[in-house]
Amino acid sequence: MSGFKARARLFAVVSASAILAACSDSAPEPGAADGSASTSKPVAPKPASAGAQMVAAVSAGKTATAVGVHFSLGNLPKVATALPVDVAIITHEPFSSLQAHFETQAGLTLVSGEDLQAQTGVKAEATIAHQLVLMPDTEGVFVVTVSVNTEGKEGIVSRIFSIPVIVAPAAAPDPPPAAAPAPANSSGS
Repeated sequence: MSGFKARARLFAVVSASAILAACSDSAPEPGAADGSASTSKPVAPKPASAGAQMVAAVSAGKTATAVGVHFSLGNLPKVATALPVDVAIITHEPFSSLQAHFETQAGLTLVSGEDLQAQTGVKAEATIAHQLVLMPDTEGVFVVTVSVNTEGKEGIVSRIFSIPVIVAPAAAPDPPPAAAPAPANSSGS
């Protein structure tokens, strides 16, 4: 591997690690850690869970307080290999409607799952499952952009999330086994 490709790959891994490190849910509510919350407050619904295999998509701004997007890649992203992506959209407040649109960039083709059709009467702490199928055309670091459009108490709001995808090169075929060396001629002459 050339020095340039090695540095480019290292940069891609470091960049993606930084993006994934930034993925987190909203901050805990005040008083939750120290137990100082008043018992006279109504009990909030239990937060929805995305599952142990999923990580949070990167939100643009503080949009994860109303809606969160989590994802799980079906396998290691490789060139010319279909990549299923499970997505969970978690609402933290009720919405009269919610829909989502997914877009990719050059080098990463969206085979199916471009749109999550409008969901109506969405309750707080609901988990909406969706699946994408991506086809990486080339190696590199890519971003799937998710636009979640909601209609609720704030009116109509679009929230943007990013799903990072690091694509490895296609696996090279295994080289043919080397021929066994011919035995040395050991005639007694």
